[in-house]
Amino acid sequence: MRNIFLFLFLALAINDSNAQQKNGLKQYAGKSIPPPNEMQAPAGQNSGNGPVKMTPNSVSPDSVSKKPATSPPVNNKPSPDSLIRIGLILPFDAENSTDKLYAAISGKDGVKSEAGNLKESSIEALDFYEGVKYALNTDYSRQKIALYIFDSQNSDSVVQELTKDDQLRACDLIIGPTTPNQAKTIAAFCKKNTIINIQPFVASKSFATDNQYLVRFMPTIDSHLQKEYEMVIDSFSDANIIIFTTKKERDIIAARQLDTLFKSYNDINTHKLRYTFFNSNDSSGHSLSYYMHTRERNVVMMACYDEAQVNSYLRTLKEGTIVFGMPTWIDAEQIRADYMNKAEPYFTDNFYADTTKAKVNSFISGYNAEYNQNPSRYSFLGYDAMRYLSIIFAKYGKGVMQGFDNESYDGLGYSFHISPVIRFSKATGEPVVNYYTNTAMHLFQLSDYKVFLVN
Repeated sequence: MRNIFLFLFLALAINDSNAQQKNGLKQYAGKSIPPPNEMQAPAGQNSGNGPVKMTPNSVSPDSVSKKPATSPPVNNKPSPDSLIRIGLILPFDAENSTDKLYAAISGKDGVKSEAGNLKESSIEALDFYEGVKYALNTDYSRQKIALYIFDSQNSDSVVQELTKDDQLRACDLIIGPTTPNQAKTIAAFCKKNTIINIQPFVASKSFATDNQYLVRFMPTIDSHLQKEYEMVIDSFSDANIIIFTTKKERDIIAARQLDTLFKSYNDINTHKLRYTFFNSNDSSGHSLSYYMHTRERNVVMMACYDEAQVNSYLRTLKEGTIVFGMPTWIDAEQIRADYMNKAEPYFTDNFYADTTKAKVNSFISGYNAEYNQNPSRYSFLGYDAMRYLSIIFAKYGKGVMQGFDNESYDGLGYSFHISPVIRFSKATGEPVVNYYTNTAMHLFQLSDYKVFLVN
């Protein structure tokens, strides 16, 4: 069970010192994939309106790999006296959470498990924060980091109000917030004020336009689809491939991205993929089974998010059909487990904590010993994100974008391979950076009611 007193301590600290700072909502993600032994995460110390100075993180050199440089590396190591200011915007919702925790601790009549009634977004925020703090507290480099904590309180208006905060404007880098609307607000704020915005939570591309200050640690759906496409090319290129979509816009966008990838492949390769783009709402009146061949292997790339529709299609698929699903399926509440197990679908996720590795188990046990709880995927996310940033700070100081160009990181639960997304200027036709994104992704398969890492 969560450390109630730790959360209460954090909630009180934020509530007393950060009364004006607020917002947040549920982050994009799924459940822990290949259950990393039910993990959960590190915790921090108090936070307030002023900076919390910490001893930064240490990461062994073998966890960092070089990438081809798109900008020249920095040769001069930053001075240990240079201070990096980081703003962290998370939905602690401290005021409401504190009330519930007080009720749980006091054990008043009529109060039943109030601690268990904390908002999921608040618990995830604390997990991420604890991961960040654990990373900072176990780092022994000399880089000084000031961490400013802002409670977004699950409110778009609070995040808007935060943009007037002088301390937020003085940050070198801002992490968060956790919902699309709030992410859009802070991304625009960072672009205007030339502050780097790290976005580890929101996958939507709707707010990422012409913003070279936006660095998405959370991969977009493009990275998920790219991973599935690569698996088809590697293992099923001779199969009968069906890209399936419904009439819903979100589904069609994903299906069109797959269509673009396959078309590009066929344009430049002698061996041609045999694939069909099928919209269930088209005028032909055909069903999915019409496009499936009886004497050869069929691959259905199902660009469908609606859980009821997924149930319907999985139920009717013929045995032996190879299914690629959406990353949300594994976390779905309405998709029947027996239908999923029968289909044995492939799906993607950017989180994987391999508990056969000593470093992962060392983190879990050390974290558990310090905080009396196991780390969640959000704890791993906070930990790995902060470790990666600390490596960059130590080598490049405030030249963070150069660090992203030259350094990749393979962490305990998350990897960060940052690349620019390029668009072409309408005015000049020249390539420009639209934003930066993480392309690291894992592919999994569900079989015998268990999830297996494929690659």
